[in-house]
Amino acid sequence: MAEKISGSTEQFVTKMNEKAKQLNLQNTHFVNPHGLDANDHYSSAYDMAIIAKELLKHEEILKYTSIYEDYLKKNDGSSIWLVNTNKLVRFYDGVDGLKTGFTQTAGYCLTATAKKNNLRLITVVMGVDTSNERSSDTTNLLNYGFNTYETHTILEKDLSLGTKRVEYGKKESVDLVLKDDYVKLIKKGEEIPNYSFEVKVDKLTAPLKKGDIVGSANVILDSKVVNEVQITVKEDIEKANFLDFFKKNLKHLTAGKNCL
Repeated sequence: MAEKISGSTEQFVTKMNEKAKQLNLQNTHFVNPHGLDANDHYSSAYDMAIIAKELLKHEEILKYTSIYEDYLKKNDGSSIWLVNTNKLVRFYDGVDGLKTGFTQTAGYCLTATAKKNNLRLITVVMGVDTSNERSSDTTNLLNYGFNTYETHTILEKDLSLGTKRVEYGKKESVDLVLKDDYVKLIKKGEEIPNYSFEVKVDKLTAPLKKGDIVGSANVILDSKVVNEVQITVKEDIEKANFLDFFKKNLKHLTAGKNCL
């Protein structure tokens, strides 16, 4: 695959390290694409969790990582039975990925993910002595996460944060909304914090499409900025044509106004 994508494993590894830099992975460096032990080839539990989070943006991967067993057909008509080395896919409700690993240096490792009640968790276990131990440790981590935390949608992405004038648009203004729901992980039983949002959007000019990033919003808690989220528009806004400008000017003129 590395040779197909990049022409050589060396060029592919260069891309891997470029991606690691983009993800701001502070404790990861690749020297091969297969993950076997090598000098200066390393990662950390935190960085593996970030890699898993990035991978989960491509949800189709779960269609494959969630399969426990299947048969691989050979050209001669016979089949090879394949079993997922991540046993939790079968034995832990909600687990649908992601990747096991083992080398003499790293020991038994498992980066897992599971989803229950709209909460998806990622766990990373490294350096244990047996495959059963990595499954057991992962189970304990998942149990702790699901028993202790729950997600709350602080602000839905379709709720307006205010309106903004659109220059040269068929509509004069548009609602500003979050690009995605703002969701926080909160301990069960704890009060939901009172967040507010400070919108930062410059001049808008048509055409605009729903989903386009037009600005950002500071997330405020206790008078402090705790996060920054992306802002988009609630609907598509087409660019006005000559007839639209004529109708708009006529409307404003009859109201005693002038519109450019």
